[in-house]
Amino acid sequence: WLQKALGEEIRKIMMVMRVCLDEEERELLGSATAHLLIEGIIPPTLLSALTQDHLVKDEVSAAFATSLFRTWLEERDMASLTSTLKKASLDPTLQEIYPAHKRSLDQIESYFQDKGMNELVDHVKAQRKNANRKNFISRIKRYINEEECNMTEMSEFFKDAVEQGKVTGPYALQIVFSAIANSGEWAGQETISDAFYRELKQYIPLFTEIVKTPKMQGELINKIQEFCYDNINFMATFNKIIFILYNGNVVEEDAIIKWYYTTHSQKGKREFLSQMEKMVTWLENAEEEESDEEEDDD
Repeated sequence: WLQKALGEEIRKIMMVMRVCLDEEERELLGSATAHLLIEGIIPPTLLSALTQDHLVKDEVSAAFATSLFRTWLEERDMASLTSTLKKASLDPTLQEIYPAHKRSLDQIESYFQDKGMNELVDHVKAQRKNANRKNFISRIKRYINEEECNMTEMSEFFKDAVEQGKVTGPYALQIVFSAIANSGEWAGQETISDAFYRELKQYIPLFTEIVKTPKMQGELINKIQEFCYDNINFMATFNKIIFILYNGNVVEEDAIIKWYYTTHSQKGKREFLSQMEKMVTWLENAEEEESDEEEDDD
């Protein structure tokens, strides 16, 4: 009962600290609150008061939270702080405790850099990465689910996201392929129907536009391998998918052969190498025949 009452009293003080406490007193309150939270004497839910407009607009919430975070990280780690923020129903990006004109993730990262709080800087970077990934997934799914996918626009969005460092190339390829693979009724079937292969062929122009280097070809093959491993109903489709991409000039024989011998993922390695054995043999024989013909011409 006393612990609950103490939590309620601290929340009341937080609600009026803008007018009743000076800057130093607010910092002391933030530090004391951290100690009480760490010991489990007061509930994390009282931190939801920090989202009140009258505390946010003059950066009172930010200053209080900074003092709380600094004290917390002197005794505990970032993971435990993140867990406490979650229990308080606070957005992990921390944007809601900053004024509207100062709540971009770049601004919050700079704020913690100025304070020398590197663990919070890393936390904000991780939140930015999550936000970028969520936005990328949402946009890609929107393109794929449109009645007529604008592949030119989708390709530009893909390339911009990778070039700006919002997502990595391998991750972006994984999301595009999985969005296509999960876009039809076949996704829920035990055996993948021919409709999937017909749908995949429609995206050959997109893949030829975004898969420009041998390295990206290898990354695409690996991401497809991992997708097929993680989605058991797609296990038997791997070699057919790679053949379609090869036939559409998305992946070249060198990338396929290199994947087969050295760069393949360990996920389902035996199954997928077995599926590709005949194709790789055929590609190698074709290369030898071409080499022999060139020697004869000489």
